Amino acid sequence: MAHIIEMLDEIANSDEQSVLATIIHVEGSAYQKEGTSMLFSANGKQIGIISAGCLETDLAIRATELMQTSSVQNQTFVYDTSAEDDLSWGRGAGCNGKIHILLEKVNSINYKDLLTLRAYLHQGIPVVAMKIFEKDPSSVRTLYVSKDQHMFGHRDAMSHQLNKIARHANKSRLQYMENLGSHIFIHRFEPQPRLFIFGAGPDVIPLAAVAAKTNFKVIIWDWRLARLNKMDFPDASFIKIPSIPEMVKELDFWPTDSIMITTHDFQKDKELLASLSSQQVNYFGILGPRKRTSRLLHGKNIPEHVHSPAGLAIGAKDPEEIAISIVADMVQVKREKSYEKRLAGDTRRNSSHLSSSRQKQTFWQE
Repeated sequence: MAHIIEMLDEIANSDEQSVLATIIHVEGSAYQKEGTSMLFSANGKQIGIISAGCLETDLAIRATELMQTSSVQNQTFVYDTSAEDDLSWGRGAGCNGKIHILLEKVNSINYKDLLTLRAYLHQGIPVVAMKIFEKDPSSVRTLYVSKDQHMFGHRDAMSHQLNKIARHANKSRLQYMENLGSHIFIHRFEPQPRLFIFGAGPDVIPLAAVAAKTNFKVIIWDWRLARLNKMDFPDASFIKIPSIPEMVKELDFWPTDSIMITTHDFQKDKELLASLSSQQVNYFGILGPRKRTSRLLHGKNIPEHVHSPAGLAIGAKDPEEIAISIVADMVQVKREKSYEKRLAGDTRRNSSHLSSSRQKQTFWQE
């Protein structure tokens, strides 16, 4: 599934006209939730997915019509997927939901803001977007607030109240604000999750492939530099610093990152575990049985946050099955932490585990 970063990269690197489609409200149930986006380009290219395939064709037509209409910049459509007959948008699926979708033309007004959003996400900094709907449904003002409290977008929408809302935004939602007399759609953009894999043996090839397909940015380190190649790892970036101490000094982890130790070399695993296990990341896993991990720690108890053995217990045997179990475990942990953060936001408790928003150095090689 495409991440917003992929769409923003396409917008930044293409001269084609494009339209961004976003689910802003769901009544009942739907295939995707609020905040899900999809990009339609004038050349027919599509990135992302909004539904199970029943809405994309119609949305592509509407996006093309919007691109050809100079006087209209935004449009909102409602699709009823609840009916179980083939004459409705439900197409017999019985999804039991109404999906409200906003189409926004990428133009000279919002292009710069989208590039700023892209820059923040590439630095690992979350950004909250608030779309303010005027009485005219075709008029939408967007205000962005980064984690470091930088506000950009429509300046006339900036206010202390919206800034406060952004600080506590953990869940995408559409709500009505009486003092504005408008509905606003609130969505939190998270950086693309990164998976750091330490070790590039043959069994890592399926892990890197499955993770990349599951929207992780894969970054691999190995002291054997010849193993870091695009033939085995076409979707990965590489850290080409053989020395573990020197390599670790250069790393700067984000709370959304995941770490997997897979070298199969006892001394290398031991050094990596000692150097990295204190990092505050989303997921920390190591291949091998718990007894081996305990030996790596000189017989000490394995910290609770270290997944050993890594992966869900699905009876995986070959490298492909193990890869699936590990990625599934990382996704499950990410979803659990996201749910806990939403609960904290609902009770107005501040989540303080996000990393510093200072700019990160990207020293690995594509």
